[in-house]
Amino acid sequence: MGEKDAYNEALGSGQYQKPGGLLGKYDNVRRFWEDEQLGLYLRPYLEPLVDRRVASDERINILDLGCGSGDGFELITAINRNDAGRAESETKLITEANLGIYQGIDMNDGLLSQAASIYRGMNQLQFTCADINDCRETTVRSYDLYLANYGTLSHNKDKATVNLLTNITRRAAVGSLIVIDWLGRFSYEWQTLWTDDYARHQWIDYVISYIYAGGQSSSVKLTHFPLRIMGRREVQNIYRRVRQQTGGKLRIRRIADRSSLVGRHMNTAQYNPHCPPLRLLVNSLFEPNRTTNLHDLIISYHPREEFTAVDAYYRNLTNAWNYLVRCTQTLLEGSGCPEIPSGTPSVVRQAVATIKRIVRATGSIKMGNPRANLVEPQLGYCLREIESGLQKGLGCGHGLVAIFEVVK
Repeated sequence: MGEKDAYNEALGSGQYQKPGGLLGKYDNVRRFWEDEQLGLYLRPYLEPLVDRRVASDERINILDLGCGSGDGFELITAINRNDAGRAESETKLITEANLGIYQGIDMNDGLLSQAASIYRGMNQLQFTCADINDCRETTVRSYDLYLANYGTLSHNKDKATVNLLTNITRRAAVGSLIVIDWLGRFSYEWQTLWTDDYARHQWIDYVISYIYAGGQSSSVKLTHFPLRIMGRREVQNIYRRVRQQTGGKLRIRRIADRSSLVGRHMNTAQYNPHCPPLRLLVNSLFEPNRTTNLHDLIISYHPREEFTAVDAYYRNLTNAWNYLVRCTQTLLEGSGCPEIPSGTPSVVRQAVATIKRIVRATGSIKMGNPRANLVEPQLGYCLREIESGLQKGLGCGHGLVAIFEVVK
């Protein structure tokens, strides 16, 4: 009975569930691309904040708005210090020693129950069922880091978002950070919905069909709901309104695109019939002991040329993406890379140099499948670096990330 009880306890903790891998909420792209990319966007601003608080003998307090299952806690505590040496074992920015409180707020009882189960016994984590727009936590207590990730504020109308950010800005201490990601207006996933009519076309009729594998969604009745899609100018408009209401006490630090070609609905092609299943293919790159057909990663981009800046971004990104994939193919075949075009951005040149080193190294490594376990994961990371280096923060990703700082 003791053994049975022990295994039941492990199952009940939520920690016995397998990672998603190729499919599901916690697939490889989510873990190795999206969450890590958001952490890299945030790190230049979070690291000095943590250092200031620690130097003042203070701990970091976090408010996660729309926390769901507490995924924001895992995201934040996975961020490494920028200057961490390769020989160091303690590299995390947020640790048990410098964490004060992580307070999660959500309206979904089921997700909060899952969060409480996953983080059971961690007294620094607290979860409350409430509407983030009416929650007193935004007005009665100051936090160092406010999270509204995974499209949380895409559920809000702009007026509610302005009021929420105004309340936070007025209450938060100087130097506190606010991190938001909305659904991007110009994601390739829903190219058919692109429009410059910002006043009348603010929402997408969204459905979580990507969670079902192999076309199963066609046999399941799914609920549709509206989500706010945002471009750069719309984020800046909300920012200006908050500054007007707070006397300029908020500063925008960064706007960046995330998951431009690997968003959830690339696999479904539900909103754009030209979408190749790139998320599934990149999931395969990160999957251990699995070899991917790299030819399938080549993108045939279908432009909408009336959107000049957006189209230019996608052309540059797909050209760089395809060049790196072709280089990897030819290197694995024993040939050299195609000649690199003049004017190629440095981030692409660095990615090509990295892949060359990795492919060369596989010749001396004795392991079962060096292509699957060394080359392909590194290709995935290099593609992520290309996206991060070329993005313009136009709203061309599945997520449009905005990082704000509270100032005097």
